[in-house]
Amino acid sequence: MKSGNIITAIDIGTTKICVIIAIVNEENKLEVKGIGTTKAEGLLNGIVVDITKASKSISDAIVESETMAGLKAKNLYVGIAGSHIKSQNTIGRISLTSGTEPRDITQEHVEDVITNSKNNVKIQQGNERLEIIHAIPQYYTIDEQDGILNPVNMSGFNLSAHVHIVMADINALRNITRCIEIAGYKVQDIFLEPIASSNAVLNEVEKELGSIIIDIGGGTTDIAVFFKDSIRFSTVLAVGGTNITQDLAIGLHTSPQNAENLKINQGNSLSSQVPEDKIIEIEGIGGREPKKRKLRYVTEIIEARMREIFEGSYKILNEQYDLKMITAGLTLTGGASLLKNSEVLAEEIFNMSTKIGYPDLANLSGPTERLENPKYATSVGILYYTYNELSNKETKIQSIKLGNPFMNFLKKIKEIFKDYI
Repeated sequence: MKSGNIITAIDIGTTKICVIIAIVNEENKLEVKGIGTTKAEGLLNGIVVDITKASKSISDAIVESETMAGLKAKNLYVGIAGSHIKSQNTIGRISLTSGTEPRDITQEHVEDVITNSKNNVKIQQGNERLEIIHAIPQYYTIDEQDGILNPVNMSGFNLSAHVHIVMADINALRNITRCIEIAGYKVQDIFLEPIASSNAVLNEVEKELGSIIIDIGGGTTDIAVFFKDSIRFSTVLAVGGTNITQDLAIGLHTSPQNAENLKINQGNSLSSQVPEDKIIEIEGIGGREPKKRKLRYVTEIIEARMREIFEGSYKILNEQYDLKMITAGLTLTGGASLLKNSEVLAEEIFNMSTKIGYPDLANLSGPTERLENPKYATSVGILYYTYNELSNKETKIQSIKLGNPFMNFLKKIKEIFKDYI
């Protein structure tokens, strides 16, 4: 990518909006220039419910990042989640030739077979109001040869692509895009959050050997499975950290703000790890007298909801995927993953090695200290994902322009001798 190019990553969550402005420096690496975060308003489980409030929240976060960066936000790439997201695996197929000789596979053939996979999904009943936001190749098949990762320049009669398709409700997408347009900006592309997050919290070995990522946000829990360096499954649960806060507010008869503070400062995903006799004071609502409660009771409320999230995730994954294939283990990320003992509870339920996924900042320069937190995994991942996609696109364009040197040589030879053949 060209030095000086600006990439703006926006993570639109139910509880927070996070914006990072980065530039491609002279060393062709990403340099963070500005960071902005605001409380999200007008959003519920990833869906816009008040476009005016949502737009202002997004605008405030962008302006904060611009002020810090001293730059105007450009090339906006947005991460989304929500219960309206639908994912599935499908297969695209094309014939390379109708003759008796195999044909060399080009990048255009690869694009055609992926387009075929998209069309196969679009015509399915129930997908009429969904828009495809990702069509990610898992592997290819040439005739009877399976498991091919890059078919370009290979030869064959038929090409198939095993593709992971992610779709979102067209109205939900348009409302998100409209919010950003009202704020005075234009969206370049939209990504599913766990796909973006994986670029920040999983390394290549984990993606190759088999990993699960569970991103527990404010309003949703995003799940993705990676194996052989490609995504194999993804889904979104409409439950997250906000539900824990609501449970505490109702169960303790306190304000949502106080419930949130209790969750962050004294929360625990395993109530058995809390002394049974420890008493804390719970603030009353609207000036009412505070009450004393056992901390164990507070953590029991938290544990119940965290168990629901992990057990629900496990049930879906166990039904949809062979968990024995997961060698590298489970990674938890997102703000709610920071609840004490969340990884211990998840490891108990999944019976596999579990870690908290902090974003890898090694490939970023600039003021990155603030980003050393799982709640920034999506926004950091969007930067990496976008940078890699744009770099790969430039490489493909250059490859098409320059062509294969050997093939160009053969073409020249043919041109020289064409009159003698």
